[in-house]
Amino acid sequence: MVRLFPLLIVVCLSCTNYTASPTFQIPPTLISAVSNGNSNFRLTVRATNPELIFQGYRLFSGATESAARNQADLNVGTDCSLSNAALTVLPVQPRDYIFEIDPSTSTPVAGSGIDCKFRVTLTSGTFISIRSLGLSIRTQSNTSSFRVSGPSNAIILP
Repeated sequence: MVRLFPLLIVVCLSCTNYTASPTFQIPPTLISAVSNGNSNFRLTVRATNPELIFQGYRLFSGATESAARNQADLNVGTDCSLSNAALTVLPVQPRDYIFEIDPSTSTPVAGSGIDCKFRVTLTSGTFISIRSLGLSIRTQSNTSSFRVSGPSNAIILP
C-alpha cells in the first residue's frame, strides 16, 4: 500500500481533464412548519449542506403543491439570510435546520436557533418549497453563476 501512494500522487497530478458537468446540489427536505403568528412561520428542514459551493437557500410559494415546486422562473423565489451558525457545520453532513419566514428586516443572530430567514410575507394555506443554491464555476470561460437544485417536497403552511 505504501508503494502505491507515490504512484497515486503522480497519476492525480498528471490529470489535465476535468469534468465540464456542473455539480448538482441536493434539495433539502421540509419536515414541518409551525405558525408563530402574524404571518411568521418556523420551518424544520433536513439538509446536507453547506458544501464549498453552497450559497444558500431559495423559498418558492404557490397556491398548489405543483405551483410551489415547479416555478417557471427560478429567479422569482426569496433568498434567505444565513446566520453564522449555519456555516459552522462540517461540509456535507446532514442535520436539521430551523428556517424562519418573517418579513422583518432583522438578520438571524448566531445562537438564536434560526439558521436561515426568508424575508417574505406568506399566509396560512400557502404551499412552499425550498431549493439549494450552489456556485457553478466554469474555468474555461472564467465565468460563474448560481446553480439551483431540484425542489424540495412541498408543504402547506398551517
